[in-house]
Amino acid sequence: MISEQPVIGPKTSVDWPVLSVFSGAGGLDLGFQSAGFRSAIAIDVDPAAIATYGRNHPETKAIQLDLASTDPTDILNLWKDHVGKIRPVGIIGGPPCQGFSISNVHQTQNDPRHGLLNSYANLVEKFAACLELDFFALENVPGLVNKRHKGLFHQFRDICEAAGFRVRQKILDAGRFGVPQHRKRLVVVGINRRRYPDIDLQLPEGDQQKTPIRTVLSDLPEPVFCARGLSPSDVPFHPNHVAMVPRSPKFTNGSLKPGKTKGLSFKVLTWDSPSYTVAYGHNEVHVHPGCHRRLSVYEAMLLQGFPSWYQLEGTFSQQVQLVSDAVPPPLGEGVARAIAQCLGYK
Repeated sequence: MISEQPVIGPKTSVDWPVLSVFSGAGGLDLGFQSAGFRSAIAIDVDPAAIATYGRNHPETKAIQLDLASTDPTDILNLWKDHVGKIRPVGIIGGPPCQGFSISNVHQTQNDPRHGLLNSYANLVEKFAACLELDFFALENVPGLVNKRHKGLFHQFRDICEAAGFRVRQKILDAGRFGVPQHRKRLVVVGINRRRYPDIDLQLPEGDQQKTPIRTVLSDLPEPVFCARGLSPSDVPFHPNHVAMVPRSPKFTNGSLKPGKTKGLSFKVLTWDSPSYTVAYGHNEVHVHPGCHRRLSVYEAMLLQGFPSWYQLEGTFSQQVQLVSDAVPPPLGEGVARAIAQCLGYK
C-alpha cells in the first residue's frame, strides 16, 4: 500500500528556500527537501512533470514554462511575485541531458537542448546579481564533460565563474548513496565567492555498498498490464505499478536469462545485483529477473530511490520518460547535505 508520510529522510524544521528549474519529476528537489531545503518555485516545460510535481509537492508553486524562451528577468519577477522579499539561497536543477548522453547515437552539435545549459547559467547570473545566491547545483550526464561537448560545458562554467561562483564538478555514482542501480551522474556546484570567500566545497563520494534490486523489488505483487482506458483506480497496489504487455515470444520461450542481455531492448536484471542504469529510451524498460515481463513504472521508481508514496502523472510513456530522466532522491540528498554543511547552515 502507498505510504502517507511524505518524507525520505529525517524530519527537519529547517527551511532554506531554493528555486528549482528543469524540475522534472522532482527527484532532486525531494533529496534537497530531506536535507532541509524547500523549493519555493519549480519550473519545467513538460505538463506531465508539472502535474507530477504539483501532486507530490503541493506546498511548491509549480509552473509550466519554457526556459529556453523566457528572459531571466521574468523568472526573477515570478520569484518576487510568489515568494516576496525572501531571497533564495540557491538554484537547483538538471537541464535535459539526452543531447549529451553517450547512449544517444544521433548526437548533433545543433541540438536545441544544448542551449538550455546557457539558459541555466544566465538564470544563475541574474539571481546572483539581484538576490545574492549562496550556491547553485546542477545535475547531468557525464557525457557533458566529454570531448564532444566540453566547449559547451566550459562556456557554462565561464558564465557562472564570471557571476562570482567557485565551481566544482564531480562524477558521482548513485549506487554509492544506496540506490539499487549503476548510475553515474555529473554534479556541478557553484559557491558564491563573495559570500563565502574561504569555502571550497568537496562533493561527497557516497559510502554505501552496492545495493541489489532484491532489497526493493522482492516483495511486490505482480503489476497490472497497460491497456487503453486504464485508470489509476484500476491499479490496486500503486497507481504506477503498471507494466507493458509482454508480447515478445522471448518472454515465454526461455531465451531470456537473469543478468543477460539480448540487445539493447532486452536487458534482464538479476536479483542479487544492482540494476542497469534506469534510462528507457523508446520504452525499452529493463526485464524483470523473472524474465516473464518488463518492470513496471513503480518498480523503476523504486530503483531510482523514490519513496513508496510518490506518484507520477501522465500517460504510460510520459511516466517512463519521467522516471528515466529523474535524479535519484538519495543522491540529491547527499549533495544537499554536503552543501548545507559546507556553508554552515544550521
